[in-house]
This record gives sequence, C-alpha cells and structure tokens, in this order.
Amino acid sequence: MSLCKSILLFLGLAMIAALVACSSSSHAAPPPPTIAISATGGTPQSTQVGTAFATQLQATVTSNGSPDSGATVTFAAPSSGASCTFPNNTNTVTTNSSGVAAITCTANTEAGGPYNVTASTSGATTNATFSLTNTAGPPADLVAFSGNNQTIGIGAPYAPLVAEVTDSDGNPVSGVSITFTVTAGATGASGTFTSTGSGTETQTTDANGDATVSDLVANSTLGGFTVAAAPSTVTLTPPSVTFSETNAIVTNGTYVFSLSGLDTDDYSLFYVAGAVTVSGGAITGGEQDYVDFVNYGLQDQINPTGSSITTTADGNLQIALTTCLGTNCTETDSVVGVSGVETLNLTQRPSKPNQGSIIEFDASGTAVGQWRLQNATAAAATPSAGYAFEVSGFDSDEDALSIGGIINVDGVGTISGTGSIFDANDGGSGTTFQGETFTASTVSAPDAFGRVAFTLNPTDTTDFPQIILVGYIVDSSRIALVETKDAYGGTTGGIAFSQGGNTGGFSSSSISGDTLAAAMNGFDAVGPLQTAAEVTFNASGSVSGFIDFNDLSSTEPASPDPVSAPSYTVDSTGRITISALTDGVSTTLNLQLYIDGNGNAVAVTMDTTDDQGATLGGQIKTTGVTDANFSGNYALTAWGWDKSKTGIFGAVGPITATGTGDTLSGFTDISYFSTTTTTAPTADAAVSGTYAVTANSGILSGTITGLDIDSGFVNTDSFNFYQVDTSGTCVAIEVDKNQITYGFFQP
Repeated sequence: MSLCKSILLFLGLAMIAALVACSSSSHAAPPPPTIAISATGGTPQSTQVGTAFATQLQATVTSNGSPDSGATVTFAAPSSGASCTFPNNTNTVTTNSSGVAAITCTANTEAGGPYNVTASTSGATTNATFSLTNTAGPPADLVAFSGNNQTIGIGAPYAPLVAEVTDSDGNPVSGVSITFTVTAGATGASGTFTSTGSGTETQTTDANGDATVSDLVANSTLGGFTVAAAPSTVTLTPPSVTFSETNAIVTNGTYVFSLSGLDTDDYSLFYVAGAVTVSGGAITGGEQDYVDFVNYGLQDQINPTGSSITTTADGNLQIALTTCLGTNCTETDSVVGVSGVETLNLTQRPSKPNQGSIIEFDASGTAVGQWRLQNATAAAATPSAGYAFEVSGFDSDEDALSIGGIINVDGVGTISGTGSIFDANDGGSGTTFQGETFTASTVSAPDAFGRVAFTLNPTDTTDFPQIILVGYIVDSSRIALVETKDAYGGTTGGIAFSQGGNTGGFSSSSISGDTLAAAMNGFDAVGPLQTAAEVTFNASGSVSGFIDFNDLSSTEPASPDPVSAPSYTVDSTGRITISALTDGVSTTLNLQLYIDGNGNAVAVTMDTTDDQGATLGGQIKTTGVTDANFSGNYALTAWGWDKSKTGIFGAVGPITATGTGDTLSGFTDISYFSTTTTTAPTADAAVSGTYAVTANSGILSGTITGLDIDSGFVNTDSFNFYQVDTSGTCVAIEVDKNQITYGFFQP
C-alpha cells in the first residue's frame, strides 16, 4: 500500500472512531428516578374502638419530585395490641394521577396508642408513618376489681377498694364517677371514709378505669358489712358491685410480740419474744422464746387449743397464749405464765391499729412490751447488712448488764466480723468494755414465724463467751431480740434496727445538726435508775442537750437539766461515742449510741457508777415540736418501781391529749407486785394529767395522776415529757421522789 493510501485509511478510521464515540455519548441510559413516599393525610388521629378513622390514610408517592401515578402502595398495621384493619383485608392501593394512595382503616377492639401504621412502595428507601390511637368505647361494665372480702382488725384501715369500669370490649374507661356507700351489718359493724368523715365517698376512674377509695377504716364493732359501688351518671352492667368486708378483732396475719419485766416465781428479770398467727379472729399457731435467771432459754410453741384473742369491755384486747413444749405440743410449759398460759392485755395504737402496747396481765409477773403485725416478705428473708442492736438485763451472776453495738451480716447468713463492733457495761464487773469485736459468726435463715438466731463469737472469749440472740423479724427495719441458751449465760432482751444500704457509710455529717431523743432503763449503786435525754450533735462538733434521771436518791440542779460535751465521734459503722456529757455540777454520762441511718437509735452507758441500756430505743427528733403537737389519741406504755424499790408495775392504756389545752386523760390496765406483796391486776385505772411547754426544745413539764402505786393510783406525780416528733410521740419520766416511772406515748 502506498504511503498516501495508508494516510487516508488512518484518517478514515480515526473519523469513524470519533463518530462512534460521539454517537455513544449522546445515547447513554438515563439514571433511575428518585422514589419517595410520605404521609400526607390522616395522621395523627384517634377514634373509638370498632369504628373507622374519620380521615383516610393518604400516602403520596413522587418520582423525582413529581406525582407518581399507578404506583403500588402497601399499608401495614401492628399485628397485635391496639391496631386497625383494612377493607376486605386488602392492604394495597394504587396511586391516582396525583400520586396519592388512600385507604380506610378501622380501629380494632383494643384501646391504646398511639401506634404506627406504615405505607411502603417499591423504590422508596423509607416508609411513610401514620400515628393512630384507639380510644375506649362508652362505659359498659363494672367489676369489683380489688379489696373485696377483707378481714381487718377493729379500728384498722382496709386495703384500697377498687371498682373498675370498662367498655363492652373490656377496655378501661376513664372519667366515670363512682360512689361508694357503706351499709352496716347486723351487728353494727361498719366503716368510715376518713376523707369525708362518713360512709359515702365518690371517686373518678383513672386511665386504668379504676375508681379507688383508700381511706376506709373499720369501726369498733365486730362483724361483717358491705360497701356498694355504683356509677353516678351512667348505667353499667351490673348497675353496682358490692364489697363484703369483716371487722375482726385484729387483722389476719402474724404478729411479733416482745415483753420485759419481773416474774413472781423467782423474782428475776424475764424477757419474751415470739410470734403468733391470727386468722378470722382466732390464734392458729405461733412460737416464743422465754428467758429468766432460773428458767434459761425456753423455746415454746403456741397451742391454738386454749389460745384466744378477745375484746374487753373497755375496748382493749386480751390475748391468752397457751404454751407447750415440742413440735407436737405434747406437754404444757408450766414455767411460763400461769400453768402455761400467758394472759396479755393490748392497747392498739390509734394511728396504727396493727401495732400496740401489751402488758402481762396475770399473776405470773409484771412486764410490758410491743405488738406489731409482721411483714411476711421481710420475715422470709435471712437478715443481711448492718444492724444497730441493744440488749440489756442481767449477766450470769445476776448483775446488771447492757450490750450495744453493730452486727454486720456481710455474707449469706455469715458475719465475718468486719464492720461489727460492740460495747458492754456489766455492773458486777466494776468496769466497762468498749470497742469489742466479733470473730466469724452466723445468723440462721428464718423459720415459718420469722425466727432467726444470731450466733455471735466475741474475740474477747475471756469476758464474753459465745452469745446467742434469738430474733423475731418484725419487718425490714426491726427485729425483736431475746437471749437464749448459750455459753455467756445472760438474761437479756432488746431490739435490732436494720441499717440496710446505710451500712458502713456513716460519718460525722450523718448526724450533724440532729437531735436524738432516748429513754434508758437500768441500775446504779442505789438501785433502779431511769433516764430520759435528748442530745443535739452540733455542726461545731460539740454536743448539747437536756437530761432527767430518777433513782429516788439524787436530785438534779435543774429539770430538765442542761448538759453538754465538748465533742463526739462517729465510726463508719454507725457507732457514736460521747464522753463526759455533763451538767457541770453533779451529772456526767459517757454514752455509746448506735444509729441505723433511718431515724432510729439505741444506746448504752459506759459508766462504772451505773448500767443502763435504751430498752425502748431512741429516735432522731423532729425539730420545732411544741405542746400543740402533743394532741390526739395515744397508746401509753408505763413501767416503774414503787417508792421502796421492792415492787414493780407496768401499765398500758389509751390516752387523749389536748395539745395547747395542755391536759391528758384516759385509763390504763395496771399490773403490780413486790417482793412482799402480790396484788391482782387492775383494769381501767383512771389517768389524768397536765403539761406545759418549757423553753427547752419542745420538752414539756407537767403531771400525771393515776400511776402512783403507793397511793393506790390517786397521787399526782411530776413528769417531764420529751417529745420525739410532730405527731406527739414522747417519753415521759417522773421527776419527783414518789416513785420511779417512765411512760411511752405512741400515736
């Protein structure tokens, strides 16, 4: 081929390639359109169950921003719960010329929402979402939802009564007015709604369809009665519902009780802690632990046969407990009570009828204590974390003894000793023991009545052999304690308060600014001794407060007597040390206190001249209390010694205080005996008194008539009242030389 032809051929091929390239570029495939779907109508909206939503659900589909007609749109509703359905079970729709797909949705029979219905189409990367709510239909049905068939102690509050309103599909309906009306039973048993002060109360159903009354309180008459619940403005099926309730002697459940006092058979201190189960006004079982100096560490069953709980003419309760030995009650325990039967009188607390003050009311001894409904959940759980505890009584030589401290249960039923500490004042030893510790110890799992055993192994085995304290769990915050057979040989009882989540986290800031009110009972060199005190832990690190004590010997310079201490210390365990709390004249106390971080405390003295433990415990005092707070109804527990200090007495009963009227009145059941004289218990001894506020942080000064044993209950004695809180809870201590008495008032 010639050069000329070659050049021409090359140019021709180049031109063809260029033309092909140009042709290819101008006819490339277009990019895919951008498809989008959005909810353009019908959201949000609501409708009654079973009806169609008023506005169709409208989804608009666009392609590159322009309406896309003929596109297939799929709607999807929730498969369960509140939802809606589509016509003919068809959920696909084709868009019209405006790109809109519309569909009717009908609410199903379940109320609820908002819930989402989605719309999707091919090519769209996201779905359209519609927010819908199904509302309940008209109110149709009425049921007694909860609170029916309760058995509650006289004067006690019933659990809430709940009437529930639903539509014909069972959906809760709110906003319906329901009136509850009490009808007394044949015996006169009835109840009162405290908010209205009558037998009628109206409530409106909430979002759950529930109309709730939570303030029904049983009257003082035994028997059954009814409460009708009916709508005020609509007709329901049935037109009303009835709650059948029963006022019993006490609320069904298990009750923990504890007593401390002196018995008549050997004139020694004794302590009892136990639990009894009450059902339908009958005692169905129980157990207790009893200890005195001679009969040491008895564990008894409570035999339902021969045991009972009844009302007395004055409105108190009388409890007879038949004790027996062995799991099958094969033998009556003749050591306890009178021929094995303990008789107790109970005054219920006005504001907490499932709690009360009890007294031994037979010839076996004089003792007072507490009675509380047990929390079943707490009673089934093995104790854990820290407990502030105190027990007092006698050691194995029958010398006065008080032990207080912290028991830290830091394993499952185990006590390693870390975070545990105790102090003891043993009057016969002539010394005190501070900062004692435990080695590895244990606590048992609770039995059916909430009974546990703390087996404590002190590090100082010379002075403190193994100590075993039986505890009956009251609730998550307290355990009643009594010593049982052990190597230590003490006759003691007391209480433990749970620290829970506060365990190990205490410091001075935990109590800075707090005032602690406490009552202590024990002995000094001249015999029985009682003390009431309040101490304030100042932010400066000092301590100030007031104190009254009575041993019928010493006389304080002032009453109440101002006291102070330069400093205090707080261990991480919750143990507080106050040294040299003094009035600067005649009184000096060294105290160990133990707090739970929840407002409770116990205490023991660390003086060789006296031996006291806070057998009633203590409480962090509410500020700003005055005589106006000591107003209303109270259960009184009193305990003391006659002028000769050879006889003891206990008393419990209902008392009414008038606040700024500064008077109190009521009666007590009193038990009294001495080493030379035993007298029958006295029922309904009249009590009266007066009081006036002092300038001393709410401490009241006054009198009580009706507790003076030597005068046959007629003398008027002088008392100071140490208030604890704004409900008027207080400790009263006698401040004359007629006898030794303290009283504990609980609303």
